[in-house]
Amino acid sequence: MKKFLIAILLLVSALASYAQREEVGEAVTFHDTTWYDRGFDVYIGGGMFWGGRQTALYYNGSRYNECNLNYIFDNEYRTRQLLEAVVQVYPHISMNDEIGYREEDLNMLPTYNLAANIGLGVRYKIRNNWAIALSYTFSRLTTTNKLLLTYTSVSGNNYKAPELTLVGKEDRSMIDLSASYLFSGVHKIVKPFVELGAQFNYVKVKKFDAILLDTHNNPVYTQTLMDYYQGQNWQPGMEAYDVIYGGAGFGVSVATGLKLVVNKYVSIDPTFYMCMSRLHLEPYGSKVMSLNYCAMLRVVMNDFFFQNR
Repeated sequence: MKKFLIAILLLVSALASYAQREEVGEAVTFHDTTWYDRGFDVYIGGGMFWGGRQTALYYNGSRYNECNLNYIFDNEYRTRQLLEAVVQVYPHISMNDEIGYREEDLNMLPTYNLAANIGLGVRYKIRNNWAIALSYTFSRLTTTNKLLLTYTSVSGNNYKAPELTLVGKEDRSMIDLSASYLFSGVHKIVKPFVELGAQFNYVKVKKFDAILLDTHNNPVYTQTLMDYYQGQNWQPGMEAYDVIYGGAGFGVSVATGLKLVVNKYVSIDPTFYMCMSRLHLEPYGSKVMSLNYCAMLRVVMNDFFFQNR
């Protein structure tokens, strides 16, 4: 990642030097103000999003997280329900056995699955290739972790350990207010750009479930690890509360890419976006800065697109 950033900075510096170089008396062969005159650009895009593993720890089930496996194993009703399901799938385990888990068996290097993202944005060109951009990006991230449960057999014989699957899902929205610079004089068709901005983000945890699968990978037991009873010792028939996990955060972002000019109305912009964000997810009880990035393709409608033609 560091080598990539250094390469990007060198490329941008070289392009800036090239764009600003002008010899006295040299004839100007290309002068098109379409892409840096004042006015609004609007774009829509999409691509792939990679979430940072720092906050993926929120979904590994650790007792140090606000949503964790003790939501099952500290409650006699849920533990018994899980044991009943385990007995169905693993015949060598009986209702007289005890099941549990060990903290050291949890996945300490979890990752998010590759996710799709969509984005909308508007850019106002103020002067000489400079612009202010406001963009919105949405991604739905998932993560999957496997955990082998421990069990104590009354017969003293231990066979295959039950496997529990932990599945997390979150919706992540990011709003970026950026300063944007377009190297419009580099080439008539290909115009590099760079953006640097401040970010506001919001995360909502959609689900965090512990799932027991049978031999055909069908779920026979599913239990949420999100506490909808505000810490109360759950019993059958209790009323759930409307609890929201997640919240607002902030960060900084940088984006770079190429504006591929189709005509004076439309361009296609391959874009690489990266951000350092503090999300309102607290794995192990601490706030962390998380590195996230995405590659996307933007379709941009230039200000000329909205004028009478």
